[in-house]
Amino acid sequence: MEKIGFIGLGNMGGAICKALIAGGLDVTVFDLNPKALADETYQNKAAIADSTGAVWNACDIVFLSLPSSKQVVPIIEEFIAAGVQGKTIVDTSTSYPQTTRALYARIKAAGGQLVDLAISGAPADAQNGKLMALFGGDAAMHEKLAPIVRCFADRYPNLGESGAGHVAKILFNFVAMSYVNIYAMAFPLAQKLGLDMDQVYELLLSTGMGCGTMQFYVPKMIHQTYEMAFALELAHKDLSYCRSLFEEFQVPAFLLDGELAMLRTAIRDGKGKMDYSACIGTMFEFFEGK
Repeated sequence: MEKIGFIGLGNMGGAICKALIAGGLDVTVFDLNPKALADETYQNKAAIADSTGAVWNACDIVFLSLPSSKQVVPIIEEFIAAGVQGKTIVDTSTSYPQTTRALYARIKAAGGQLVDLAISGAPADAQNGKLMALFGGDAAMHEKLAPIVRCFADRYPNLGESGAGHVAKILFNFVAMSYVNIYAMAFPLAQKLGLDMDQVYELLLSTGMGCGTMQFYVPKMIHQTYEMAFALELAHKDLSYCRSLFEEFQVPAFLLDGELAMLRTAIRDGKGKMDYSACIGTMFEFFEGK
């Protein structure tokens, strides 16, 4: 049995890692946060490493679940320096695709593999094997990793060559976050003009505009509960990545510019660590004259 490493045990990473452990795989884990490593699942059913390098030395396939390319790149540089011959890195982070492609070329030339396996879904879906895992990389690796991926995902499309999985995830997030930004503008305006936001929500749900994104986000937006699912600052990062992809082709990203302006304002006002739904708070504050 190949030894699996997992680095980054946050909400999504931890859920995926636990699904791998539940699937009977031999897993070695590491996280910078000691509280994450204290989880009884890792204490009782996994090997705990004291560094990223220790994970790399002990394992054949290493999963990364990190906030962005900013954290991914130095760890992969460490792995390249240690030698990647015969080993595989699976990046489940939402990383910048062009960075992924550059790293892939270097790792491939040195005898290793880098796969981008961007994740779509909620952490709770991992334990039920219901995530979508968006694959980018060598076709042979798609087949090789399938038994492992089945532990946490029931949809495992091969999007194409290196970086394709990360491109798809960024586009998915762009579409979903655009919906949320529209809600953030529309519902405060409705309230300001004397409409009941709950009633407007129910009416919209009954039309062709009703969707899962609306059902998930709007109730906590209009009632300003903002239950944490995805941090606003991470949403800003993902949309910034999308903006950079437009820039690479020197094509304007009209809608994105407004979305990013809203999120920068929300971060300035201290909402970066809050759930993405808190972007509506910025619009409420504008309407209230704050």
